[in-house]
Parts: sequence; structure tokens; C-alpha cells
Amino acid sequence: MINTTLSNPLNSTKLFLMDRYLNEMVDLHNLKKFPKILLLNGKKGIGKFTLAIHFLNYIFTHQEKNAYNLEDKSINPDSVFYNQLLNQTNQDVLLIKAEENKNIKIEEIRNLKSILSRTSLSRKPRFVIIDEVEYINESSANALLKSLEEPTENNFFILINNQQSDLIKTISSRCIMNNIFITSNEADIIINHIFKKKKIEKLIDFDRNLTPGLFVLYNEIYLKNNINKADNVLDKINKLLFAYKKNKDKTLINLTLFLIDQYFLLSLQNNQNQLDSLLIIKSSIIKNINDFIYLNLNINSVLNSIEVKLQNV
Repeated sequence: MINTTLSNPLNSTKLFLMDRYLNEMVDLHNLKKFPKILLLNGKKGIGKFTLAIHFLNYIFTHQEKNAYNLEDKSINPDSVFYNQLLNQTNQDVLLIKAEENKNIKIEEIRNLKSILSRTSLSRKPRFVIIDEVEYINESSANALLKSLEEPTENNFFILINNQQSDLIKTISSRCIMNNIFITSNEADIIINHIFKKKKIEKLIDFDRNLTPGLFVLYNEIYLKNNINKADNVLDKINKLLFAYKKNKDKTLINLTLFLIDQYFLLSLQNNQNQLDSLLIIKSSIIKNINDFIYLNLNINSVLNSIEVKLQNV
């Protein structure tokens, strides 16, 4: 089933403010100098996966009229290749991604090795995109290394590191690394464009530490869980923790911690003379949340404890 949410980078038919990175990748490809193993390195949500998808749409659609506009950096949503990507039915592009911040399964890597051992029927270049490669464990990494060390003439890897965990050095040492970044002003421009075009209400406040991808994802979580911008922080935490209890999606915890950071940053700005006490309270609330996750504590007792602590802020 296709993920049609706005936060799914496969749905990003327009590439923003990454012209220099895409043009560089295109030039290397046209010169037949594209690296066998490219590592796109940068914060989660800045557009690295989208960048890779646009690159693939460019190189695979030369025979498809008006499928990709390189000047405008936009994908024609009616393109045959693009729709094959959405449905993951193109034999020349293999997409692997960690699920909900869990390790990439070794079965996927073993299956990948089996596929790569077979010649592509189309005779076109074959690309493997591994998103969140930092979530590959030692066993999966060892299996992947065998494919990385023996890339055939027609197989290419684009690995995406979102810097959420330490990347295994035996993987990174075999890659050509391209560090991708955007400024907070560029992030703001991208966010404003997306929400204006899609006519979606912003339910969270822009934060310089939030990438466009995370901003869109967190906004979708607000919508899905009926969280209002005007809700107090305890109400927001309440809804997020109950949602986490149902589906164990770590993104809900990441958003909870982000909201706590925002709340205490504002509190510290307004009460600079209470720095030590506020930091102690914040640390204690984060411990409550971690204990809830890892010790499976009763959710109501955790929320009651957080409420008492917030009353002292």
C-alpha cells in the first residue's frame, strides 16, 4: 500500500534548495564517474532521500517525454517510472529502510544480495537506496559489506545517514561521502512553501532545530491525534504517550521530547534566575518518559508525576 502522507519523501515531486547537490550528482553520472557507493550524510528531514529520488527520476526517464524537469527540479506525477517507484515495482531500483527506528533486518540484506547476484533484465544501471543506514547492526552490516565490496559494473548504492545513531565504520569507510545541509532560513522557506501549496494549517511553531521533514511529520502527528496548537504541554504529552502505548512508534516519543525542550527553553528565557531548578525538573520529566518506555510503567502514574513537576515550573 502506498504511503500517501505529506511526510513520505516519495511524494515530494518538487526538490527545494538542493540544486547544487542534484546538479553535482547528475554531472558525475553523465561523465560516467558516479561513485559505486555514495553516502548522503546529514540531519533527518532535510531532503536527502528526496534528493536521491529526484536523481533517479532524472537518469531513468530520458526516453519518457516530460517525465523530469531538471531546470525546475520537478517530477511529473504521471511519469511511468515515478509511479513504479511509488509502488516499488521497478526492478532497477531497490529501496530499503529501517522501520520505526528499528534495525534494518538482516533478511532484507540477504535478499538484496540474492537479487544483485542476478543480471538485470533491462540491462540498465541498478540502484540500491538504503535509508537510515545508521540503523544497520553488526550482523546486517557484515552481510551488506559482501555486496559493497563486490559491486558489479551496473550496481550502485546510495546510502542515507540521518545521524540518529553511530554509523558502523566498516560501512562508512567504503563510501564516498557527501555532507548535505540546509540553513534554518532555507528550512523555513521550504516549510512555508509546502504548507501554502497544500493549504495545510501549521499546528506547531517553527523551531530552528526542526528540519522540514520533521516539521511536516510532527504536524501530521498533531492532526492524527487531535492535538491543538493551543493545548498546554501536559495535554500534548498525554495524547502522545497514549498514542505511543497503542502503536509503539518512537516518533511520538521524539515529538514529546521536542515539546519538552521547547517548553523549558521558553521557561528558562522567562525565569533565568531559576536555571538550576528548571533543569532539574526537566531532567526528571525526561526520566519519567524513559522509564515509561523501557520499564513499561503505568501510564497514568507517569502522567501524574509529570503533572506534579510541571506545577513547580
